[in-house]
This record gives sequence, structure tokens and C-alpha cells, in this order.
Amino acid sequence: MSNETSIPEVAKRYAKATFDLAEAENLSEAILKDLTALKKMINDNEELSRLILSPTFTSTDQTSVMNEIFKKQDVSVLVKNLVHVLIKNRRVNLLVSIINAYDHIMKSNSGEIIAEVITAAELKDDQRQEIISNLKKMTGKEIQIQSKIEPEIIAGIKVKIGSQMIDASVSTKLNNLKILMKGAN
Repeated sequence: MSNETSIPEVAKRYAKATFDLAEAENLSEAILKDLTALKKMINDNEELSRLILSPTFTSTDQTSVMNEIFKKQDVSVLVKNLVHVLIKNRRVNLLVSIINAYDHIMKSNSGEIIAEVITAAELKDDQRQEIISNLKKMTGKEIQIQSKIEPEIIAGIKVKIGSQMIDASVSTKLNNLKILMKGAN
């Protein structure tokens, strides 16, 4: 999941630096395309994922594999440099988080907001559209929702937008009621 709250701060800093460099060269969309393709490769290839995530591989191993990938793929110099800096600094394990953070930066710059919507069950399309519509009215911006299912909320909905949270879940209401009842004794 690419929720902004689950992205480490260091990944956000790398993403911001990459975005600033891309913007300076008017390449932000092209960089996003390259990073998205790289993320897909990592997610689709278990060995590549292990190479990036495991600290047991040497930076030489990681560099040689990534260089082979870059030879086969038409990847921008900026993305190549980012990956090489991450390998050199032993932070290549943050690559997917950095890509997610870059995507968030791109969306927020375009005026789009990502909302994490937590429900007890899968949302139907009409429910999804209603949530998007209501959040759009609330924020005045375009909304993209990322659904997450947590059966323990029992029913209702939790919505996270940035650092704000709207909690209309049954589990929270029951907990609040429990606290009130304890206070009445």
C-alpha cells in the first residue's frame, strides 16, 4: 500500500530531492513513468525484490544487477543516479517507499489528494463514488481513494487524509460508549 503515513521520512526526503531535480529539468512525468516501471519490476520479480530488500547482498551485486536492468530498459539518468546513490548509501531497500512518496508528491502537486478509506468489508462501486464525491465536497480537491479492509472495525468507515482522520467506525463508537459507562460508575 502506498499510504503516505506509512512512508518513512527518509524516503520522503529522497523522493522530494528527486522531484525537485526532475522539476528543474521538466521531467517529473517521465521520472514517474520510469519509477513506476521499476516498481512493477520489483513487485513482479521475487529475486529482484530480495536483492533490493535483503542486506545480505553486497552493493557490488546490487549495482551490477541494476546496471543490467538499466541496459535493457530505457531509464532516465536521474533514476539511474537515484538507484546508485541508494545502493552506495545502503538504502536501496527504501526504493519502493521512495517511488510511493514520489507518486504522492506528483499527485499533491496536481491538486489530487489521496485518502485512505478503511472499512470492514469491500466497498461497492456506488459506495466508493459516494465517498469520493463527499470528500471532494469537503476538500474542494480531486480525490483518489485507497481502500483497506479491517474487519475489526465491525462496520462504518475510517478515512485518513494526510494527518487528519475521520473515524465513524462501530468499534470506536463502542469503545467510546464503554469509556462513558465506566465513568458513570
